[in-house]
Amino acid sequence: MNSSDTIIIGAGAAGLITALELAKAGKKVIVLEARNRIGGRCFTFSGDGFTTSIELGAEFIHGELPLTLKLLKEAQIVYEPVSGNNFQAKNGEIKQSEFFMEHWDEFEKALSEVQEDQSLEQFLQQNFAEEKYAGLRKSATQFAAGYDTADSERVSLFSLRNEWLGGHEEETQFRIPGGYIQLMGFLLEEIEKFGGEIKLNAMVKQVNWKPGLVEVVTADNASFTGKKLVLTVSLGVLVLDGNETAAITFNPDLFEQRKAATEMGFGAIIKVLMEFTGPFWKDRGLNNMQFLFSEEKIPTWWTQNPQQNNVLTGWLGGKPQDEMQHLNDEEILQEAIISLAHIFNVDASFITQKLVSAKVYNWTADPFARGSYSYATLKTASALKILKKPVAQTIYFAGEALFEGEQLGTVEAALVTGLEVAKAIIGA
Repeated sequence: MNSSDTIIIGAGAAGLITALELAKAGKKVIVLEARNRIGGRCFTFSGDGFTTSIELGAEFIHGELPLTLKLLKEAQIVYEPVSGNNFQAKNGEIKQSEFFMEHWDEFEKALSEVQEDQSLEQFLQQNFAEEKYAGLRKSATQFAAGYDTADSERVSLFSLRNEWLGGHEEETQFRIPGGYIQLMGFLLEEIEKFGGEIKLNAMVKQVNWKPGLVEVVTADNASFTGKKLVLTVSLGVLVLDGNETAAITFNPDLFEQRKAATEMGFGAIIKVLMEFTGPFWKDRGLNNMQFLFSEEKIPTWWTQNPQQNNVLTGWLGGKPQDEMQHLNDEEILQEAIISLAHIFNVDASFITQKLVSAKVYNWTADPFARGSYSYATLKTASALKILKKPVAQTIYFAGEALFEGEQLGTVEAALVTGLEVAKAIIGA
């Protein structure tokens, strides 16, 4: 029997910073991580023929995010602003432009005048149902799916309005050369320095608890006890039933909390990383390309600008039930090749011949994520009230989905909520 003050399930950003803060306060902490690595949905990958490290998960820092940047500076990890021009591929042409929607002025006016929250789909049907707005409906739905990984029938219109009309596009985006793994590694070193412990390949299957006492049992029947438990698993894992690989059985059940998790939004993401013999897009005048938007099956692409290499990243966001989520990696890669061939108006063989290495990561198929990141639904605010409240001062929740603010779905959100929970436990 392994005894601790606090057991933390999950060694992603939220779990790591919670552990660090508690360890610094002199608490005996153990982190149980199902995977064979730390980082959770931060996943920096090297290998498979790539000449540079690649980000299979979180990649960008979306603006001047105080906690993320503070930790990077503390760890002396270099980060740099994303730069370059954005392009749009349409009808066989590629033109420099920001992502835009037809009838944007009308859309913006109607959006700014909405008095009661509703789904994006309701808003579009009520205000833009005519045939002439078909392009607008498609663009708005695709943008919500692509950027927010949101289902248009569930996503909160007010959350999108705040994002789309709030001037956030002016914020500088940053990237960490060498990847988020450096920040996760820094947190791990600090945890161990202060006496915290992390166990990998420790998949939690059961939690038995009563106020002030928790027993956690892993898949290999190891048992851990503590006074408090912090759950940092994704929403996708929290809502699983007992037959699924990563499902956790709670005894007594956390019925109210798990129901609240189902009422929040949690999307799907596929990333396709492809390295080529050279930056063939520059031959077509896209010398300083950052983002490339299209209407292909894999619609959004970007370079590592300002880092000069031959890697393109493809991105498809949306609903977990969407058709592409159920393809295998090889089928997804073929769709990516076809998408690029259509965008650049070349034969698929041209793309294949230039391809040196490729890596597909489908986060919905990942048993320990079961999706991408959260988005706000009409019920998120009420669900958060339930999940932010400790269960009998014994079980706490942290992670990007628990963040109350504009950075929902980000590493910053995960870090902030982890810090909040650690402070709550220390002060309890």
